Amino acid sequence: MYFIFEINFSSNKTYIAELIRAYAKQKEIEVDVLQTNDKIIMTFNRDDEKLEKFLLGLEDVLPASLFLGKGKHYFSEDKPTLMPLETITLPLNIAPCPTCQKEMFDVSSRRYFYPFTSCNNCGSQHPFLTKYPYTRANTTMKFLVPCNACEEERKNNALRKDYPLISCIECGIGLRMLDRETEHMALNKGDYRKLFKASAGAIASGKTVLMKTMHGYRKFFNPNRDLEAIKNISFSPNSLENNLAGQQYSFDKSGKENVALSTLLMVSAAGFNEHLMMVEQEFNALLSIERPLLRVATKSDVLKKLYGSSVQVKYPDDGMTMLLAGEAIKHGLEFIAYIECDNTEEADFLVDFDMPINTQKDMKIFINQDTKLFVSGERILFPTQVQGNRNRVSVAHDLACVEVDGKRIIDSLEVFDSVDTDEIYVLENEDFESGHSNEHRFEQYKASMMSVLAEHHKVGQKAIGVHFDGSLNFLYYNGKTVINAVPPIPFESDNLWEKIRTLREGSDRLVGNYKKAYPEVWERLDNLQGDMDIFEVTAITLGLEDESFEGISAEALSFLGKGGLQIDTRVKDNRFDNYAFLTSIMSYQLGDVENNFMCYSIYESFGDYIGEIVPQLCDKVGSNIVTLTGETFANQSLYGRIQRTLGQKNPIMSKNFPIGKENAVHGALYL
Repeated sequence: MYFIFEINFSSNKTYIAELIRAYAKQKEIEVDVLQTNDKIIMTFNRDDEKLEKFLLGLEDVLPASLFLGKGKHYFSEDKPTLMPLETITLPLNIAPCPTCQKEMFDVSSRRYFYPFTSCNNCGSQHPFLTKYPYTRANTTMKFLVPCNACEEERKNNALRKDYPLISCIECGIGLRMLDRETEHMALNKGDYRKLFKASAGAIASGKTVLMKTMHGYRKFFNPNRDLEAIKNISFSPNSLENNLAGQQYSFDKSGKENVALSTLLMVSAAGFNEHLMMVEQEFNALLSIERPLLRVATKSDVLKKLYGSSVQVKYPDDGMTMLLAGEAIKHGLEFIAYIECDNTEEADFLVDFDMPINTQKDMKIFINQDTKLFVSGERILFPTQVQGNRNRVSVAHDLACVEVDGKRIIDSLEVFDSVDTDEIYVLENEDFESGHSNEHRFEQYKASMMSVLAEHHKVGQKAIGVHFDGSLNFLYYNGKTVINAVPPIPFESDNLWEKIRTLREGSDRLVGNYKKAYPEVWERLDNLQGDMDIFEVTAITLGLEDESFEGISAEALSFLGKGGLQIDTRVKDNRFDNYAFLTSIMSYQLGDVENNFMCYSIYESFGDYIGEIVPQLCDKVGSNIVTLTGETFANQSLYGRIQRTLGQKNPIMSKNFPIGKENAVHGALYL
């Protein structure tokens, strides 16, 4: 008789299953760990006396994860015989696991305040990868020789057995902290601790700290500082060993950061309920080992004043930010802020290390009740292994799908050497020249739709698709190719007023009235340059600080009412007309409609329009398969409206890839 414990796990990532295996080896208990496409199954001998203690201890070892779902247990006479996932060792880029975190904060550990602490199943591994296969010789750590203690661990520690990046303070990466006059090197446990203590003290005192993290350079600051009070603080940049208070400093840069466009780093989970308005799923996602970016509603007056109705939030996501956050809490901070930048950004202090890193774009996610969608980015999801039966390389958004040792891997272009392939598919407008005799260019919307169909095993079946990413396209897949069935009327931002003036009868009066009411906006729109999408122009029209789709979404999130205005979305042939859309917004603006109500109404109107067109197309082609792709769907009001208008069609979206542009490299395998 077997005792079987199942946990739902909606990913092909194997770090949770591997952590379970490693912990079982440490506790010397026999367990078969099987991972399938949607679950992890642990099979034990029912009478094993270590079973209860093992399961209780597992709670302390396993991290929270975006992919973990509900668990169940049962008894069975037979072992499960499900098909396991095909696996390959790929470098991770997630937060340290609970065991590695304990080491970083344990003064008796060789890794006390060592920010590069990780194991086979956690941490920032991908930043150090230079090429495949993933071995120490193919990472930037190849120049560091492990000490005797690390070598012993690599042989005997189940968590770090044969781990390519094993290191500690004794043999690992050194840190330094600089200001305009001095340089402070971290050479031992005490130095590492003082460096992070000094950094947190500087931020608490109103200074800025440019820190190289495993995700690139971030400029940290206190968004809630009282600027007048800071001017009077005495402070010494040379006193790195103390908490940076009590002497003189120059107030020359503090306050220049654009707080509203920064990312809020919650250094303490205790402050979540006080400052943010979140559902349980959002709270769990932020604290998961994957540490995604998430836009949530603000709650406290201080955050509303700093960020408005919503803010982009992170919880410490690597060793550098975790150690900084730990010290920031001791300075009474509940949150700090950062902007992503490069090493030329001006700041009062620089915390740096000499090891080159290969950064990934952070992953934004969207949550609506129990639905989690990856919106855009690379970290967490890439690298990944995919299936394919063609000798084809695909390239899109600096990502590539390449065969390595018989396995197809999607990762950043720079980690692949040259490869033999029959054909190469490259996204249109991608700055990449392969020189291959059989190179094909493809459109984003086609690849995005094919990615979703492939994930849901619908390739070869007729389907209708909606691709909404700056512009709105209705697609038809006939089982062989994707056709843009209802393309939008092209939008060009130059000569905007002339296009609006000639749209329909009475439009010229609108232009005149708008110029009188909003002369500054009128002039700005009259001098637009470059290729701008409709959401950027709309944000400018409404005077939003964040002139983007993200800015409109944030504004819509602040509307707490129900039911919106009807924004015009079409003129003829059911095609989306950007100019009619913009004209409708301007008309409401002249009628003194509030911005948040307007932004909310924009997405509701799009939802109604999509809900009207899609069923018509489904009836015409005789298919009820509907795909949704594009970042624009990551909006609460639009997503909710789509659920109401298309719910009976059960539209499908990307599960293991972003719903935005990064799924193209996968979908191109099926074009």
